[in-house]
Amino acid sequence: MTQQEFEKRTQCAVNAETFAIINRLYMATDMYKDDFCKEFKAMNDPTSGGIRQSLQEISIRLGVLEDKNANLKESIRQRNSDLTDFLIGKAHAYDDTDFRKEAVRLAGEVEVVKRTIELGLPLWDEDRKVVLSMIEEQGK
Repeated sequence: MTQQEFEKRTQCAVNAETFAIINRLYMATDMYKDDFCKEFKAMNDPTSGGIRQSLQEISIRLGVLEDKNANLKESIRQRNSDLTDFLIGKAHAYDDTDFRKEAVRLAGEVEVVKRTIELGLPLWDEDRKVVLSMIEEQGK
């Protein structure tokens, strides 16, 4: 929702800083724009006094949680990436496709084939089938 949409729906002019707080709250809900604005408008003057302070605190806490969530996602993505490479390496070291299957479960078949090639390792029969199916799809 844009600031203009919010102001039109609530008949309440807000500055950019206040709208940033309001928008963060809106994005944290699963409400439709009209419903959110109706609820917001029902609070009379939500940009004054204690309600405004509460909204700012909630917005700050949401921001902290969003940052923490983004950091956790990146950490998990990196961990999964490292684990995928490890499993691919073990699959080739022990000539065991079970390790490859776990890597596929973790990162997906195309990603495993891509990483196998990047690591300079030989392709399994399953890898060749994936590459051939991709070439076939490109030819259509």
